[in-house]
Parts: sequence; C-alpha cells; structure tokens
Amino acid sequence: MALPAEISVHLPALRELARRYGLHSVAVVGSAAAGDFDPMRSDLDLLVDFGEYTDNLGMRAVHFYLDAQDLFGRRVDVISTHGIRNPTWRAIHEAIQIPIYVAA
Repeated sequence: MALPAEISVHLPALRELARRYGLHSVAVVGSAAAGDFDPMRSDLDLLVDFGEYTDNLGMRAVHFYLDAQDLFGRRVDVISTHGIRNPTWRAIHEAIQIPIYVAA
C-alpha cells in the first residue's frame, strides 16, 4: 500500500526527526497504512520503537510528538511498540504497517 501524498512528501523530514531523537524505528499504521486516509479528517498514527529506557526518554518522546505534529500539520498519535500490551492490537499494528525508518 502506498502512502498518501500528504504523508509521503514529509518522509525525509520525519526520518531526520527519528535520527535526531534517537529512535530505533518508525512505521506508519492506522488509516494511512490501510488505505483509508482522509486528508481532511484523518490523524496520522506512528508506531515508534524508542529503544531502551534512558533518563531523557520522556523528553525525546514529547519532542518527537510535537515536532511530528508541526511537520504534518495535523494530529499525530505516537504509539510505543513497548506500550502495546493487547495481543490483538499488537497483531493488527504489526500486520498493517509501512516501515519508514530503522536506525542503522
């Protein structure tokens, strides 16, 4: 599934944000990954692996969230890979995702 143009145009900048905040990976999930994205109404759902716990994890997460919203000009939901406890939700997000960034 291809990403909507409103999302794909910002991928280089999103990858730079991921590098800046030391993320391990970022994937698009939700409506943008499933092909149900409505440019006028949809938010953007990002599945993020923040890596191991560090003292500044909270600040990195908040700044990534705020910068991603500024970048896309819409609400962004940041979902931590470590925060998904429900196996059904985990399976859905793993099955329907478009990987955007993986740290080298």
